[in-house]
Amino acid sequence: MDMKSCRKIALTSLVITVFILFYYTLSFAQNEEIKATQFKDGSTIYGKVIKMSVDEIKIQTKDGKIISRKFDDVENFIIADNLGGIQLKDGSIIYGKIIEIDSDQVIIVTKDNNSITRKFNDVAFFINKADEEKKPPKHFFALGTEISYIKYEETGVEEKGMMYGLVGSYNYHNNKLMMKAEGKFAYGEVDYNGSTWDDIPLTISGIPDYMLEFRGLVGYNYFVKTITITPHLGIGYRWLQDNSQNKSPSGYKREANYFYIPAGIEAVADLGNNWFLGANVEYDCFLWGTQKSYLSDVDPGFNDVENKQTSGYGFRGSISITKKYKNAGFVVEPYIRYWNIEDSGIELLTYYGTPVVYGIEPSNNSTEIGCKLAVTF
Repeated sequence: MDMKSCRKIALTSLVITVFILFYYTLSFAQNEEIKATQFKDGSTIYGKVIKMSVDEIKIQTKDGKIISRKFDDVENFIIADNLGGIQLKDGSIIYGKIIEIDSDQVIIVTKDNNSITRKFNDVAFFINKADEEKKPPKHFFALGTEISYIKYEETGVEEKGMMYGLVGSYNYHNNKLMMKAEGKFAYGEVDYNGSTWDDIPLTISGIPDYMLEFRGLVGYNYFVKTITITPHLGIGYRWLQDNSQNKSPSGYKREANYFYIPAGIEAVADLGNNWFLGANVEYDCFLWGTQKSYLSDVDPGFNDVENKQTSGYGFRGSISITKKYKNAGFVVEPYIRYWNIEDSGIELLTYYGTPVVYGIEPSNNSTEIGCKLAVTF
């Protein structure tokens, strides 16, 4: 199976999982805690509300019969005692005891005895008291390891091999606010397949590669029944060093530096018994970067060239399974990460100060497919 097929299968699996999670989210957004509906004509229908809009309400009774009525005919609702709050359509959450619901408004009393009134049409759904207790912990750490297969391609050049890394992250949650810092260090050996400047075929095996990455993210938590949805935005830095100078007379050290803005969304579903299924998709907006080629490794007469890069993009996605215990837990997270960088700016190559040629760092792409295993606490 080639790299394109692996990439396609991984992306397809990720999209399907995200779709299932969001469908699961929407299916649980119904107002299951409403026990009965009272109408302006004095009648009361007991059953589960399966649809509610500004025009219509549908109720499924215990015998399976579905009754449809105009929403304007609703006087109020009879709700369960275990409601713990409401989430509004703007994403905000109000926790407390619901004391009144009618077709115009919802009144809720918070723990500090403040009475808050909101329009009924602004309510997204009701929150069960048990859901309030499932908010993520305020401080959350993860330490672990990664193993991945990476492939780099540019015109006439290919590098591929295995990478082994250490990863760590810190999460802070304050109800809706999420802040995250994460880092990675990886080492591996890759094989080069390309040519020399004279177009002579060249292969180099076992080239040492090093990678560092640091990211800071800020997000907003939305709680939908047993699912937490978190859009996020941040800043990222990626450094990669390729060391072929000790493997071939034609080899030289290369360093890539990327600065980028990650923008994505994560969904985590509570499966019960402290098991959680998560999916994350992210677009990485490339800000700028540099590619430094230490050509003096080939001949001390050459200068070291640093090309500036200003155009490109990346994306990444992952699926995670997490198990939580009282004081710790673990997470397994397969992932895919992709970068596509356009041609760099032009820089001058000299030989003992004499201009030789202008050169660029050609457009290139890299794909990394791997898996993370971490301990959480």
